[in-house]
Amino acid sequence: MNEIPTDQLNARRLRQLIFGMVILLTFEGLARKAAPTEFRVPLFFLKDFLTLAMAFYVFRMPMAPMIQSLWGGYMAMVVLLIPSILVTAWHDPLLAIFGAKQYLLYPIVGFAMFMAFENSGRAEIHAFFRWTALLILPTALLAFIQARLPYDNWLNMSVNGESLKGFSAADELRVSSTFSFVAQYCAFLNAQIFIILIALQGWRKQSFNWRILGILFIPAIVLSCFITGSRGAVIGNMAIIFLAGMLVSMKAQVRNVFQIIAVAVVLYLAVLALHYLSPNSTAAYSARENGHLIGFSTEVRDRVVGSFLSLVQDKSLKTFLGNGLGVMSNGSDVLSSYAASWRERLWTETDFSSTLFEGGYYLVIVWYGFRLFVVLTTLRHFLSDIDVEHSASIAFCQAFVTIIGTMGTLAFQPPIAIWWWLGVGTVMLYSWKCIEPPESEEKRDEAKLPPPVKKIRGRSLYAEVIHRRK
Repeated sequence: MNEIPTDQLNARRLRQLIFGMVILLTFEGLARKAAPTEFRVPLFFLKDFLTLAMAFYVFRMPMAPMIQSLWGGYMAMVVLLIPSILVTAWHDPLLAIFGAKQYLLYPIVGFAMFMAFENSGRAEIHAFFRWTALLILPTALLAFIQARLPYDNWLNMSVNGESLKGFSAADELRVSSTFSFVAQYCAFLNAQIFIILIALQGWRKQSFNWRILGILFIPAIVLSCFITGSRGAVIGNMAIIFLAGMLVSMKAQVRNVFQIIAVAVVLYLAVLALHYLSPNSTAAYSARENGHLIGFSTEVRDRVVGSFLSLVQDKSLKTFLGNGLGVMSNGSDVLSSYAASWRERLWTETDFSSTLFEGGYYLVIVWYGFRLFVVLTTLRHFLSDIDVEHSASIAFCQAFVTIIGTMGTLAFQPPIAIWWWLGVGTVMLYSWKCIEPPESEEKRDEAKLPPPVKKIRGRSLYAEVIHRRK
Protein backbone atom coordinates (compact mmCIF):
# COMPACT_ATOMS: atom_id res chain seq x y z
CA MET A 1 0.00 0.00 0.00
CA ASN A 2 1.45 3.38 -1.05
CA GLU A 3 2.13 5.85 1.77
CA ILE A 4 0.70 9.36 1.42
CA PRO A 5 3.51 11.97 1.26
CA THR A 6 3.87 14.02 4.44
CA ASP A 7 2.95 17.36 2.82
CA GLN A 8 -0.21 15.87 1.30
CA LEU A 9 -1.16 14.38 4.66
CA ASN A 10 -0.57 17.72 6.40
CA ALA A 11 -2.65 19.52 3.78
CA ARG A 12 -5.46 17.02 4.28
CA ARG A 13 -5.40 17.57 8.04
CA LEU A 14 -5.52 21.34 7.47
CA ARG A 15 -8.56 20.98 5.21
CA GLN A 16 -10.30 18.96 7.92
CA LEU A 17 -9.41 21.55 10.56
CA ILE A 18 -10.60 24.45 8.41
CA PHE A 19 -13.93 22.82 7.70
CA GLY A 20 -14.23 22.00 11.40
CA MET A 21 -13.51 25.65 12.22
CA VAL A 22 -16.22 26.83 9.83
CA ILE A 23 -18.74 24.46 11.42
CA LEU A 24 -17.69 25.56 14.91
CA LEU A 25 -17.95 29.27 14.11
CA THR A 26 -21.41 28.70 12.66
CA PHE A 27 -22.90 26.61 15.44
CA GLU A 28 -20.88 27.66 18.50
CA GLY A 29 -23.61 29.90 19.87
CA LEU A 30 -26.29 27.24 19.56
CA ALA A 31 -23.99 24.67 21.16
CA ARG A 32 -23.16 26.98 24.07
CA LYS A 33 -26.83 27.71 24.70
CA ALA A 34 -27.76 24.01 24.66
CA ALA A 35 -24.74 22.69 26.57
CA PRO A 36 -24.54 22.35 30.35
CA THR A 37 -22.93 25.32 32.08
CA GLU A 38 -19.61 23.56 32.71
CA PHE A 39 -19.11 22.96 28.97
CA ARG A 40 -19.70 26.55 27.83
CA VAL A 41 -16.21 27.85 28.58
CA PRO A 42 -14.45 24.92 26.83
CA LEU A 43 -16.70 25.49 23.81
CA PHE A 44 -15.73 29.17 23.87
CA PHE A 45 -12.03 28.30 23.68
CA LEU A 46 -12.38 25.40 21.24
CA LYS A 47 -11.64 27.65 18.24
CA ASP A 48 -8.31 28.53 19.85
CA PHE A 49 -7.35 24.87 20.12
CA LEU A 50 -8.34 24.31 16.50
CA THR A 51 -6.15 27.23 15.48
CA LEU A 52 -3.23 25.85 17.50
CA ALA A 53 -3.70 22.52 15.73
CA MET A 54 -3.52 24.39 12.41
CA ALA A 55 -0.32 26.09 13.58
CA PHE A 56 1.22 22.66 14.21
CA TYR A 57 0.83 21.78 10.54
CA VAL A 58 1.55 25.26 9.16
CA PHE A 59 4.96 25.36 10.82
CA ARG A 60 5.81 21.90 9.44
CA MET A 61 4.98 22.71 5.82
CA PRO A 62 7.16 24.62 3.35
CA MET A 63 6.22 28.27 2.87
CA ALA A 64 5.19 29.03 -0.72
CA PRO A 65 6.68 32.18 -2.33
CA MET A 66 3.13 33.50 -2.84
CA ILE A 67 2.61 34.03 0.90
CA GLN A 68 6.17 34.68 2.06
CA SER A 69 5.65 38.45 2.17
CA LEU A 70 2.56 38.00 4.34
CA TRP A 71 4.49 35.63 6.57
CA GLY A 72 7.27 38.18 6.91
CA GLY A 73 4.73 40.84 7.91
CA TYR A 74 3.23 38.48 10.46
CA MET A 75 6.64 37.69 11.97
CA ALA A 76 7.35 41.42 12.21
CA MET A 77 4.02 41.86 14.00
CA VAL A 78 5.00 39.15 16.50
CA VAL A 79 8.25 40.93 17.33
CA LEU A 80 6.70 44.40 17.49
CA LEU A 81 3.98 43.25 19.87
CA ILE A 82 6.48 42.11 22.52
CA PRO A 83 6.53 45.48 24.39
CA SER A 84 2.72 45.44 24.64
CA ILE A 85 2.76 41.85 25.89
CA LEU A 86 5.32 42.73 28.57
CA VAL A 87 3.27 45.70 29.75
CA THR A 88 0.20 43.46 30.01
CA ALA A 89 2.18 40.78 31.88
CA TRP A 90 3.15 43.40 34.45
CA HIS A 91 -0.56 43.78 35.25
CA ASP A 92 -1.55 40.11 34.87
CA PRO A 93 0.54 37.31 33.27
CA LEU A 94 -2.54 35.26 32.33
CA LEU A 95 -4.10 38.29 30.65
CA ALA A 96 -0.86 38.78 28.68
CA ILE A 97 -1.26 35.30 27.17
CA PHE A 98 -4.94 35.88 26.45
CA GLY A 99 -4.30 39.32 24.95
CA ALA A 100 -1.40 38.16 22.78
CA LYS A 101 -3.64 35.38 21.49
CA GLN A 102 -6.24 37.92 20.37
CA TYR A 103 -3.73 39.62 18.08
CA LEU A 104 -1.31 36.88 17.06
CA LEU A 105 -3.11 33.54 16.96
CA TYR A 106 -5.76 33.93 14.27
CA PRO A 107 -3.50 34.97 11.34
CA ILE A 108 -2.54 31.28 11.32
CA VAL A 109 -5.99 30.58 9.84
CA GLY A 110 -5.15 32.60 6.72
CA PHE A 111 -1.92 30.69 6.11
CA ALA A 112 -3.68 27.40 6.84
CA MET A 113 -6.37 28.22 4.29
CA PHE A 114 -3.74 28.73 1.59
CA MET A 115 -1.61 25.70 2.50
CA ALA A 116 -4.60 23.37 2.81
CA PHE A 117 -5.58 23.87 -0.83
CA GLU A 118 -2.28 25.02 -2.35
CA ASN A 119 -1.80 21.72 -4.19
CA SER A 120 -5.47 20.88 -4.61
CA GLY A 121 -7.36 21.02 -7.88
CA ARG A 122 -9.88 23.77 -8.49
CA ALA A 123 -12.73 21.28 -8.26
CA GLU A 124 -11.75 20.39 -4.68
CA ILE A 125 -11.48 24.06 -3.71
CA HIS A 126 -14.84 24.78 -5.30
CA ALA A 127 -16.41 21.88 -3.40
CA PHE A 128 -15.25 23.40 -0.10
CA PHE A 129 -16.97 26.70 -0.88
CA ARG A 130 -20.12 24.97 -2.07
CA TRP A 131 -20.47 23.08 1.20
CA THR A 132 -19.64 26.20 3.21
CA ALA A 133 -22.25 28.20 1.26
CA LEU A 134 -24.86 25.62 2.28
CA LEU A 135 -24.62 26.88 5.86
CA ILE A 136 -26.65 29.94 4.90
CA LEU A 137 -29.75 27.73 4.64
CA PRO A 138 -30.00 26.24 8.18
CA THR A 139 -28.90 29.52 9.78
CA ALA A 140 -31.55 31.47 7.86
CA LEU A 141 -34.22 28.91 8.76
CA LEU A 142 -33.37 29.08 12.46
CA ALA A 143 -33.34 32.90 12.38
CA PHE A 144 -36.80 32.84 10.79
CA ILE A 145 -38.04 30.48 13.54
CA GLN A 146 -36.44 32.55 16.32
CA ALA A 147 -38.20 35.70 15.14
CA ARG A 148 -41.50 33.94 15.77
CA LEU A 149 -40.62 32.56 19.20
CA PRO A 150 -41.23 34.45 22.47
CA TYR A 151 -38.42 36.46 24.04
CA ASP A 152 -38.01 33.99 26.91
CA ASN A 153 -37.46 30.95 24.66
CA TRP A 154 -33.99 29.47 25.25
CA LEU A 155 -33.09 30.00 21.59
CA ASN A 156 -33.61 33.73 22.05
CA MET A 157 -31.53 33.97 25.22
CA SER A 158 -27.88 34.92 25.37
CA VAL A 159 -25.27 32.20 25.90
CA ASN A 160 -25.38 33.12 29.60
CA GLY A 161 -29.15 32.66 29.79
CA GLU A 162 -29.99 36.37 29.84
CA SER A 163 -32.93 37.91 27.99
CA LEU A 164 -32.11 39.82 24.80
CA LYS A 165 -35.35 41.78 24.80
CA GLY A 166 -33.38 44.99 25.18
CA PHE A 167 -31.93 44.43 21.71
CA SER A 168 -35.33 44.42 20.03
CA ALA A 169 -36.59 47.13 17.65
CA ALA A 170 -40.23 47.80 16.68
CA ASP A 171 -41.12 44.94 19.04
CA GLU A 172 -39.13 42.60 16.79
CA LEU A 173 -36.22 40.69 18.31
CA ARG A 174 -32.85 41.05 16.57
CA VAL A 175 -32.05 37.36 16.29
CA SER A 176 -28.59 35.79 16.30
CA SER A 177 -29.53 32.42 14.72
CA THR A 178 -26.90 29.78 15.60
CA PHE A 179 -24.37 32.39 16.75
CA SER A 180 -23.51 33.72 20.18
CA PHE A 181 -24.12 37.38 19.33
CA VAL A 182 -25.67 39.38 16.51
CA ALA A 183 -22.23 40.79 15.65
CA GLN A 184 -20.91 37.29 14.99
CA TYR A 185 -23.94 36.52 12.82
CA CYS A 186 -23.19 39.69 10.84
CA ALA A 187 -19.57 38.63 10.30
CA PHE A 188 -20.80 35.30 8.95
CA LEU A 189 -23.21 37.06 6.57
CA ASN A 190 -20.51 39.44 5.35
CA ALA A 191 -18.27 36.45 4.60
CA GLN A 192 -21.09 34.45 3.04
CA ILE A 193 -21.57 36.95 0.24
CA PHE A 194 -18.20 36.05 -1.28
CA ILE A 195 -18.48 32.38 -0.31
CA ILE A 196 -21.82 32.11 -2.13
CA LEU A 197 -20.49 33.92 -5.22
CA ILE A 198 -17.56 31.48 -5.42
CA ALA A 199 -19.90 28.53 -4.86
CA LEU A 200 -22.18 29.69 -7.69
CA GLN A 201 -19.39 29.69 -10.27
CA GLY A 202 -20.26 27.22 -13.00
CA TRP A 203 -23.79 26.99 -11.59
CA ARG A 204 -25.30 25.80 -14.86
CA LYS A 205 -22.89 22.86 -15.03
CA GLN A 206 -23.84 21.55 -11.59
CA SER A 207 -26.37 18.84 -10.83
CA PHE A 208 -30.07 19.70 -10.68
CA ASN A 209 -30.16 19.50 -6.86
CA TRP A 210 -27.21 21.85 -6.49
CA ARG A 211 -28.81 24.33 -8.89
CA ILE A 212 -31.99 24.37 -6.80
CA LEU A 213 -29.94 24.96 -3.65
CA GLY A 214 -28.03 27.72 -5.43
CA ILE A 215 -31.29 29.50 -6.19
CA LEU A 216 -32.19 29.36 -2.48
CA PHE A 217 -28.93 31.05 -1.45
CA ILE A 218 -30.13 34.48 -2.61
CA PRO A 219 -33.39 34.75 -0.59
CA ALA A 220 -31.66 33.08 2.36
CA ILE A 221 -28.89 35.67 2.64
CA VAL A 222 -31.30 38.59 2.09
CA LEU A 223 -33.65 37.27 4.78
CA SER A 224 -30.74 36.69 7.16
CA CYS A 225 -29.30 40.18 6.73
CA PHE A 226 -32.58 41.97 7.45
CA ILE A 227 -33.94 39.70 10.15
CA THR A 228 -30.92 40.49 12.31
CA GLY A 229 -31.97 44.14 12.30
CA SER A 230 -28.27 44.89 12.06
CA ARG A 231 -26.72 47.63 9.96
CA GLY A 232 -23.47 45.70 9.92
CA ALA A 233 -25.10 42.93 7.89
CA VAL A 234 -27.15 45.03 5.46
CA ILE A 235 -24.92 48.04 4.93
CA GLY A 236 -21.77 45.96 5.25
CA ASN A 237 -22.85 43.78 2.33
CA MET A 238 -23.97 46.83 0.36
CA ALA A 239 -20.50 48.28 0.80
CA ILE A 240 -18.90 44.99 -0.24
CA ILE A 241 -20.99 44.90 -3.44
CA PHE A 242 -20.13 48.52 -4.27
CA LEU A 243 -16.42 48.04 -3.64
CA ALA A 244 -16.39 44.77 -5.61
CA GLY A 245 -17.73 46.66 -8.62
CA MET A 246 -15.01 49.28 -8.26
CA LEU A 247 -12.30 46.62 -7.98
CA VAL A 248 -13.42 44.84 -11.13
CA SER A 249 -13.64 48.14 -13.01
CA MET A 250 -10.00 48.77 -12.04
CA LYS A 251 -9.13 45.61 -13.97
CA ALA A 252 -11.02 46.99 -17.00
CA GLN A 253 -13.24 43.91 -17.25
CA VAL A 254 -16.56 45.28 -18.48
CA ARG A 255 -18.31 41.90 -18.61
CA ASN A 256 -17.60 41.23 -14.95
CA VAL A 257 -18.73 44.73 -13.99
CA PHE A 258 -22.10 43.91 -15.53
CA GLN A 259 -22.13 40.62 -13.64
CA ILE A 260 -21.73 42.48 -10.35
CA ILE A 261 -24.45 44.94 -11.35
CA ALA A 262 -26.68 41.94 -12.10
CA VAL A 263 -25.93 40.52 -8.62
CA ALA A 264 -26.84 43.87 -7.03
CA VAL A 265 -30.11 44.06 -9.01
CA VAL A 266 -31.11 40.49 -8.09
CA LEU A 267 -30.40 41.16 -4.41
CA TYR A 268 -32.40 44.40 -4.53
CA LEU A 269 -35.39 42.62 -6.07
CA ALA A 270 -35.07 39.96 -3.36
CA VAL A 271 -35.18 42.73 -0.72
CA LEU A 272 -38.40 44.13 -2.21
CA ALA A 273 -39.92 40.64 -2.38
CA LEU A 274 -38.99 39.93 1.25
CA HIS A 275 -40.50 43.23 2.44
CA TYR A 276 -43.72 42.46 0.55
CA LEU A 277 -44.05 38.79 1.52
CA SER A 278 -42.73 38.95 5.10
CA PRO A 279 -42.84 42.53 6.44
CA ASN A 280 -42.11 41.31 9.97
CA SER A 281 -38.68 40.10 8.80
CA THR A 282 -37.66 43.64 7.84
CA ALA A 283 -39.49 45.47 10.64
CA ALA A 284 -36.60 45.68 13.12
CA TYR A 285 -34.16 47.01 10.53
CA SER A 286 -36.69 49.42 9.05
CA ALA A 287 -37.49 50.81 12.51
CA ARG A 288 -33.80 51.45 13.20
CA GLU A 289 -33.38 53.17 9.81
CA ASN A 290 -36.48 55.37 10.01
CA GLY A 291 -38.51 53.30 7.59
CA HIS A 292 -35.78 52.81 4.97
CA LEU A 293 -34.47 49.45 3.77
CA ILE A 294 -31.64 50.63 1.55
CA GLY A 295 -29.33 53.58 2.14
CA PHE A 296 -26.90 55.14 4.57
CA SER A 297 -28.69 57.16 7.22
CA THR A 298 -27.09 60.04 9.08
CA GLU A 299 -26.76 57.87 12.19
CA VAL A 300 -24.91 55.19 10.20
CA ARG A 301 -22.52 57.75 8.71
CA ASP A 302 -21.89 59.19 12.17
CA ARG A 303 -21.16 55.73 13.57
CA VAL A 304 -18.76 54.91 10.73
CA VAL A 305 -16.86 58.15 11.24
CA GLY A 306 -17.15 57.84 15.00
CA SER A 307 -15.52 54.40 14.93
CA PHE A 308 -12.26 56.24 14.23
CA LEU A 309 -12.89 59.54 15.98
CA SER A 310 -14.84 58.50 19.11
CA LEU A 311 -12.01 57.86 21.53
CA VAL A 312 -11.86 57.23 25.24
CA GLN A 313 -12.96 60.51 26.80
CA ASP A 314 -10.55 60.36 29.74
CA LYS A 315 -7.25 61.63 28.33
CA SER A 316 -5.34 60.00 31.19
CA LEU A 317 -6.19 56.60 29.69
CA LYS A 318 -4.46 57.44 26.40
CA THR A 319 -0.87 56.36 26.98
CA PHE A 320 2.02 55.31 24.75
CA LEU A 321 1.82 51.57 25.60
CA GLY A 322 -1.77 51.37 26.82
CA ASN A 323 -3.44 49.55 29.69
CA GLY A 324 -3.12 45.90 28.67
CA LEU A 325 -3.93 43.68 25.70
CA GLY A 326 -7.21 41.81 25.68
CA VAL A 327 -8.93 43.87 28.38
CA MET A 328 -11.88 44.70 26.13
CA SER A 329 -12.18 41.22 24.59
CA ASN A 330 -15.09 38.91 25.36
CA GLY A 331 -14.20 36.59 28.24
CA SER A 332 -11.27 38.62 29.61
CA ASP A 333 -13.21 39.56 32.75
CA VAL A 334 -13.63 35.86 33.56
CA LEU A 335 -9.89 35.13 33.30
CA SER A 336 -8.46 38.28 34.84
CA SER A 337 -9.50 40.34 37.86
CA TYR A 338 -7.47 43.21 36.39
CA ALA A 339 -9.56 43.12 33.19
CA ALA A 340 -12.76 42.74 35.23
CA SER A 341 -11.94 45.88 37.20
CA TRP A 342 -11.71 47.86 33.95
CA ARG A 343 -14.81 46.28 32.41
CA GLU A 344 -16.91 47.25 35.41
CA ARG A 345 -16.35 50.96 34.76
CA LEU A 346 -15.42 51.28 31.10
CA TRP A 347 -16.39 49.85 27.71
CA THR A 348 -14.71 50.96 24.50
CA GLU A 349 -17.19 49.88 21.85
CA THR A 350 -15.25 50.58 18.66
CA ASP A 351 -12.18 48.79 17.34
CA PHE A 352 -10.04 51.92 17.18
CA SER A 353 -10.82 53.11 20.71
CA SER A 354 -10.23 49.60 22.08
CA THR A 355 -6.85 49.40 20.34
CA LEU A 356 -5.88 52.80 21.71
CA PHE A 357 -6.95 51.84 25.22
CA GLU A 358 -5.33 48.39 25.24
CA GLY A 359 -2.02 49.18 23.55
CA GLY A 360 -1.79 52.96 23.39
CA TYR A 361 -0.49 54.94 20.47
CA TYR A 362 2.20 52.33 19.90
CA LEU A 363 -0.30 49.52 19.21
CA VAL A 364 -2.42 51.78 16.99
CA ILE A 365 0.58 52.25 14.70
CA VAL A 366 1.67 48.59 14.79
CA TRP A 367 -1.74 46.94 14.60
CA TYR A 368 -3.29 49.15 11.93
CA GLY A 369 -0.04 49.18 10.02
CA PHE A 370 -0.11 45.38 9.88
CA ARG A 371 -3.76 45.31 8.80
CA LEU A 372 -3.10 47.87 6.09
CA PHE A 373 -0.13 45.81 4.90
CA VAL A 374 -2.36 42.70 4.62
CA VAL A 375 -5.06 44.59 2.71
CA LEU A 376 -2.55 46.12 0.27
CA THR A 377 -0.81 42.78 -0.25
CA THR A 378 -4.04 40.99 -1.14
CA LEU A 379 -5.13 43.93 -3.32
CA ARG A 380 -1.87 43.82 -5.25
CA HIS A 381 -2.30 40.12 -5.96
CA PHE A 382 -5.95 40.58 -6.90
CA LEU A 383 -5.14 43.28 -9.44
CA SER A 384 -2.13 41.48 -10.93
CA ASP A 385 -2.99 37.77 -10.70
CA ILE A 386 -6.75 37.10 -10.70
CA ASP A 387 -7.98 36.19 -14.18
CA VAL A 388 -11.23 37.07 -15.95
CA GLU A 389 -12.95 33.83 -14.94
CA HIS A 390 -12.57 34.47 -11.22
CA SER A 391 -12.34 38.26 -10.92
CA ALA A 392 -16.05 38.84 -10.23
CA SER A 393 -16.31 36.37 -7.33
CA ILE A 394 -12.87 37.10 -5.86
CA ALA A 395 -13.63 40.84 -6.10
CA PHE A 396 -16.29 40.24 -3.43
CA CYS A 397 -13.70 38.45 -1.31
CA GLN A 398 -11.17 41.27 -1.75
CA ALA A 399 -13.85 43.82 -0.91
CA PHE A 400 -14.67 41.86 2.26
CA VAL A 401 -10.97 41.76 3.20
CA THR A 402 -10.63 45.50 2.59
CA ILE A 403 -13.72 46.64 4.50
CA ILE A 404 -13.43 44.28 7.48
CA GLY A 405 -9.66 44.78 7.62
CA THR A 406 -10.21 48.51 7.87
CA MET A 407 -13.22 48.68 10.17
CA GLY A 408 -13.81 45.26 11.74
CA THR A 409 -13.38 44.60 15.45
CA LEU A 410 -10.64 42.08 14.78
CA ALA A 411 -8.80 42.25 18.10
CA PHE A 412 -11.69 41.60 20.49
CA GLN A 413 -14.05 39.51 18.35
CA PRO A 414 -12.17 36.30 17.41
CA PRO A 415 -14.92 34.94 15.09
CA ILE A 416 -14.74 38.13 13.01
CA ALA A 417 -10.95 37.83 12.85
CA ILE A 418 -11.17 34.19 11.76
CA TRP A 419 -13.65 34.93 8.95
CA TRP A 420 -11.39 37.79 7.85
CA TRP A 421 -8.30 35.61 7.72
CA LEU A 422 -10.22 32.96 5.78
CA GLY A 423 -10.94 35.72 3.26
CA VAL A 424 -7.27 36.71 3.15
CA GLY A 425 -6.25 33.11 2.55
CA THR A 426 -8.88 32.79 -0.19
CA VAL A 427 -7.59 35.80 -2.14
CA MET A 428 -4.02 34.50 -1.94
CA LEU A 429 -5.12 30.96 -2.88
CA TYR A 430 -7.03 32.01 -5.99
CA SER A 431 -4.23 34.40 -6.94
CA TRP A 432 -1.91 31.38 -6.95
CA LYS A 433 -4.36 29.19 -8.86
CA CYS A 434 -4.70 31.84 -11.58
CA ILE A 435 -0.95 31.93 -12.25
CA GLU A 436 -0.12 28.29 -11.43
CA PRO A 437 1.52 26.47 -14.37
CA PRO A 438 -1.10 24.35 -16.21
CA GLU A 439 1.07 21.24 -15.99
CA SER A 440 0.69 21.28 -12.17
CA GLU A 441 -3.06 20.71 -12.53
CA GLU A 442 -2.46 17.98 -15.11
CA LYS A 443 0.01 16.17 -12.83
CA ARG A 444 -2.50 16.21 -9.98
CA ASP A 445 -5.18 14.75 -12.22
CA GLU A 446 -2.80 12.03 -13.40
CA ALA A 447 -1.84 11.22 -9.81
CA LYS A 448 -5.50 10.56 -8.98
CA LEU A 449 -5.86 7.95 -11.74
CA PRO A 450 -5.56 4.33 -10.52
CA PRO A 451 -2.49 2.49 -11.78
CA PRO A 452 -3.15 0.22 -14.79
CA VAL A 453 -3.78 -3.41 -13.90
CA LYS A 454 -2.41 -6.12 -16.13
CA LYS A 455 -5.21 -8.55 -16.90
CA ILE A 456 -4.30 -12.20 -16.86
CA ARG A 457 -5.50 -14.04 -19.91
CA GLY A 458 -8.53 -16.22 -19.36
CA ARG A 459 -9.52 -14.59 -16.05
CA SER A 460 -13.13 -13.34 -15.79
CA LEU A 461 -13.99 -9.79 -14.76
CA TYR A 462 -15.39 -11.10 -11.47
CA ALA A 463 -12.16 -13.01 -10.75
CA GLU A 464 -10.17 -9.90 -11.63
CA VAL A 465 -12.06 -7.87 -9.00
CA ILE A 466 -11.56 -10.55 -6.35
CA HIS A 467 -7.89 -10.78 -7.15
CA ARG A 468 -7.41 -7.01 -6.82
CA ARG A 469 -9.13 -7.02 -3.44
CA LYS A 470 -6.72 -9.66 -2.23
